[in-house]
Amino acid sequence: MRVGIGNLVVVICILLVSCASGTVSGGELIWGPEGGGPADHAWIDGIPPSHALRDSGEDWYRSVVDNISERGFSAGIHTPGDVKPFTCTDFTTREDYTINATCEAAGEHCYLFVGEGLNVAESRIQDLVTTFDHVVYPTVTETFGNVTGADDNPRIVILLLDIRDDSPDGASDLYVAGYFDGRTESNLNIIFLDVDARDNEIRSTLAHEFQHLIHHSHDPREKTWVDEGCSGYAEFLCFGNENQAKIRAFGRHPDTPLVVTDARWDCSEDEINQAHYGASFLWTLYLAENFGDRSGDPNRSSFLRDLVADSRTGLGGVDATLASHGFLETSEDVFKRWVVANYIGVEGRGPPFGYEGIKLTQYPEVAGRVDFTRQAGAVYTFPEMDLQPWSTVYYEVLAGDPGAISCTNDRDFWMEEVVNQDGKVVIIVSPLRDRGKFVLTVAERRSNLTVTGSVVG
Repeated sequence: MRVGIGNLVVVICILLVSCASGTVSGGELIWGPEGGGPADHAWIDGIPPSHALRDSGEDWYRSVVDNISERGFSAGIHTPGDVKPFTCTDFTTREDYTINATCEAAGEHCYLFVGEGLNVAESRIQDLVTTFDHVVYPTVTETFGNVTGADDNPRIVILLLDIRDDSPDGASDLYVAGYFDGRTESNLNIIFLDVDARDNEIRSTLAHEFQHLIHHSHDPREKTWVDEGCSGYAEFLCFGNENQAKIRAFGRHPDTPLVVTDARWDCSEDEINQAHYGASFLWTLYLAENFGDRSGDPNRSSFLRDLVADSRTGLGGVDATLASHGFLETSEDVFKRWVVANYIGVEGRGPPFGYEGIKLTQYPEVAGRVDFTRQAGAVYTFPEMDLQPWSTVYYEVLAGDPGAISCTNDRDFWMEEVVNQDGKVVIIVSPLRDRGKFVLTVAERRSNLTVTGSVVG
């Protein structure tokens, strides 16, 4: 029984069409020509379609999720040659449709089905099964936990199909590489993959969507920004995908909030959407390197697994997991260190001042800069800026004596000063949980001379 599912699909799809032409909930979209090499693609992905309604407060939605989650799922027993129907999503018409698919292989942890009328090489089928059984499944379950809700046969179904994803305006450089659909009881153990995706893309998508499947089985109400960060990290763990295109987008838009509502995530467009993915991935990697499985402490290996299992969402789940592992830091404390690491980490510093597993290639874009070297003892006030909660901006000050620089803002927003390797004073400003407009004033503590600065952008 699919209680309210029909209405859910219609509402979600109308929301997505009205918000952004480049955003599709539930699918991993890949831009063809942009993004550099195969491991550097830019995509918009894989949030279960139900995410966008979590902020609406609708009681019926909660009952739908509870009803599905409590029943769990049954993969059934399959052997090669079995044919069964699947309910799929058409990303063009925003409607469900049904196809038949044939089981082509049975692995230790998965069944692989191929949609009717498709010709897939046996070598590719075996490669996907082997990759899932020996790379994706052990890596992702060790980090994020096992799938819950499965009965006596917990195998995952991988369905290769030609995902219907033609964009309404005829654009040809965007397509859905795969998705996980958490709306429907019969799809809770299925990963949908596009048969036309390149091999490296389809492997990364497999890891990405499997994390979504696991996360949804533990906490179907988790915030999108947390879930997507974990899926980006799953790609990194399995295949070394550093998500550099998304990280660069975040670097160009460092005022992109880390913590956002699901509706805002779904409505974000183009590069801002990529920036959200970049921020969420870097946050998850930072947690892993400082508190979790990449920290070097074997006692912390379950950190992300415990985060996924915790029913509290967003920063509430992060706070609970930090506390359960004996850390005195709160998510706010970690955020302050993280935004500093996102700047000075470019200089090759390791945790907690940077990253061990990836190399940041450029400083975040600054909101403004000022040069005090030509007039000592100066004061400069930057133009007013408007910030969302959990967003950050950076300013650079060039001075003869970096230690003589002081700064204030009229909203008492949190600030931190660091000196980069070029000797510039970097002022980092964030409202943390607050929001609104503020004005930053910087001074060199000598006299009351005034100088001229510049605003970037």
